[in-house]
Amino acid sequence: MRWVHRDSTKREVEYMNRSPISKRRPALIRLALLAVLAVLALAVPAVIRHLQAPLVLNVKDEGARGDGVTDDTAAFRLVLQKAANHKYGADILIPAGTYLLDPEHPLPLRSDVRMAGQGGPVLRFGLPGTDRSGYEALSVMGRRISIEGITIDGNYRLIRGIGVHTGSREIRIRNTVIRQMSQPDDPGNPLYSAVVSGVMIYGGTREVTVENSVISRIQAIHPSPVARGIMVWNNPGAPPAKQVRIAGNRIFDITPREDADAIHFDQTAPGAPLSDSIVEHNRISYSAKRGIKIAAPGVLVRHNRITNPYSGNNRYRFPASDRIPQDMYAAISVYASDVTVSDNIIDGVGTFYAAIEADAGTRSLSRIIIENNDIRMSHPDASSKTPADGIGIRLGPTNGASVTGNRISGVPTGLFLPSDLAGRAGQFRDNAVTGAETDIRYPAESARSRGNP
Repeated sequence: MRWVHRDSTKREVEYMNRSPISKRRPALIRLALLAVLAVLALAVPAVIRHLQAPLVLNVKDEGARGDGVTDDTAAFRLVLQKAANHKYGADILIPAGTYLLDPEHPLPLRSDVRMAGQGGPVLRFGLPGTDRSGYEALSVMGRRISIEGITIDGNYRLIRGIGVHTGSREIRIRNTVIRQMSQPDDPGNPLYSAVVSGVMIYGGTREVTVENSVISRIQAIHPSPVARGIMVWNNPGAPPAKQVRIAGNRIFDITPREDADAIHFDQTAPGAPLSDSIVEHNRISYSAKRGIKIAAPGVLVRHNRITNPYSGNNRYRFPASDRIPQDMYAAISVYASDVTVSDNIIDGVGTFYAAIEADAGTRSLSRIIIENNDIRMSHPDASSKTPADGIGIRLGPTNGASVTGNRISGVPTGLFLPSDLAGRAGQFRDNAVTGAETDIRYPAESARSRGNP
């Protein structure tokens, strides 16, 4: 006989009498758990992405008024401090309005910060009732920083609009207006004779872009005046800036005549690496000394339009021992090797010492290409002037230069070339000179050339 415990038998009977749903309950629980886990698998990454997203900060939410009367400096600095402290960066939004800011306190932009204007806001530096002046409007230092859609008005209280400092990389400035930069009036101020610039790109930077922006009214007003629309400066102790792209900008009213360039690449140390930079599709006018100066190797200058609108009215600010009779020194000056100048348009009513020049003095330049440029000056007296009154393309000592396919009209002398280029048909060909008193001159030659080889 087999004994069965009464309680055990009861449990078996209860199990046999269960409904189908009751029998499937463990499986349903497992399915529910799997569903929860699936939802969590989708939700957790989304939550993580949200936590890792940049902050979105609106300067008006932090107290900025933008009414053109209130000092908004504290609100801007609070926003920038929050942006700098957030591990994953920030998007800073600036609504339409005019924001007054203290020129003594540059606004610092650090890594992964994007500053964007909405409706064309103006950042005006200078507070009512004060004569404060300062160094720069925006101080950029870090990686992946962008500035877009704002106007930086220095109000002639700053020497610099934007400074891109050593170590910075992946910097983008676009659709931005930078205007009215100058030196302070106080002779005791250390910035009294400082270089004035709309944008200053320091050495040791990389992948910096300035595009589709407007830079104007940049003026140096004190002795030994130097003004630059955009300057790529090779500051001591830092390697040269690399992969700079300056494209699609309008640059005008850069003064005075003594030393004012719209775009300027500073001289590098001997043996420095190539810049690998591009200057293209910019429009330049009223730049009192030069449109573009390239003293760093490895720069491509193409598809720019440089207009010389002066006609006897581009005056020196201070007495100068090396005055030139022409209205501007040059549209494009090249003082470094490995530079290409191509497909640029140079026009206007004024005269140039040389519309395009590549001449480093006693130092010979290598691998210079000047091709397919269109120099079309409209000075009414070009044909009556002496050859010294203006040159289309001027080349100094070179070791491997090519001057081809250029069109030159309206200048007294079409081309001024080293004697060793004479007869080199491969490096010097297809240049068209019209309306000049002298088509081609060589250093020891003043007679009219018989034509372009």
